[in-house]
Amino acid sequence: MNSTFSSRLGLLRGSRIMLIWVVLGVIGALTATGLLVTGRSADTGEMRTARTISDSTTPGFAGALPDSANPIGDAAPPVAFAPLAGLSPAGMPVASSRAVQALADHPLFAQHVGLGRVDCKLPAWHDDPETARAFYRSAIACLDASWEPTLRGAGLPFHPPRLLAPTESREVASQCVQRLRNGPTTFYCALDETLVLPYDAVRPLSSGSRRGAQLAVLSTEYGHHVQNLIGVMQAYNEKRATLGKETTAGREQSRRMELQARCFSGMFLGTNFGRADIDEQTWTEASHTVQSGHVNRDPRMQGTEENVWGWWKWGSDKGDTWECNTWYSSPAHVE
Repeated sequence: MNSTFSSRLGLLRGSRIMLIWVVLGVIGALTATGLLVTGRSADTGEMRTARTISDSTTPGFAGALPDSANPIGDAAPPVAFAPLAGLSPAGMPVASSRAVQALADHPLFAQHVGLGRVDCKLPAWHDDPETARAFYRSAIACLDASWEPTLRGAGLPFHPPRLLAPTESREVASQCVQRLRNGPTTFYCALDETLVLPYDAVRPLSSGSRRGAQLAVLSTEYGHHVQNLIGVMQAYNEKRATLGKETTAGREQSRRMELQARCFSGMFLGTNFGRADIDEQTWTEASHTVQSGHVNRDPRMQGTEENVWGWWKWGSDKGDTWECNTWYSSPAHVE
């Protein structure tokens, strides 16, 4: 072969190969760019999802679920016998249950534990004190039936709270009567294990057949009873006293306490959604009461309206004590 032709052919082949590599490089760059853009879009979607869906490996509130999310109803996790405080090695409840004074590491929040499902029969709500008392007695019986198997199954103590529902706040005879110094309000008194629900405090919520509104208030105070029974309230009081009750850190502890009670309230309503008298209207009335801020009073002590609603809805949608671990949650979620 002619050496000059061979040289030219070699150069031509070299040029073609170079051109091919250049084209492949351009295609590769465009492909990489496309993948990068796609990846960014996917990452953005994941970030958006992460703000609304709980990380299944991390207990605690991870952001408010959209209002369109449905309560869980019968999708709630079943009541489980858990290897917690007071259980024998075989996993059966022992005769002597005991409270555990702990917060973030309390054994009830260490795994996924749901509530008992009950067919709650409630009288209609009417605008008078005696009917209110009858309603509260029935609702407390439903809450007892839902919480008792969970706590006893976990080897934790259980007994019903007392009810004090006078017509006027000035009639309250409670060891925590000082809680009324700023006017009529509802509260739980740990000293005598009493749900205090003066009629003049709950009457503003009673227009129409506001059964759900009353359940939202009652189940929140009942949530404090649960905290008291299992030892969380005692641990909280000790920690807040150590930090200083009116310090910034002490008030944060108060918000964690209050927001957990909201989450417990949501758990009860969500777990039993669609069963007997806890129908869609009742659940909706309860949710509107929480969203409107009626259950919230002092944001410094009880949390912002956004977080009050967020934790209540989270409890309703998750139905799980693991998810109600406000003590584990980041400060931003307990503001």
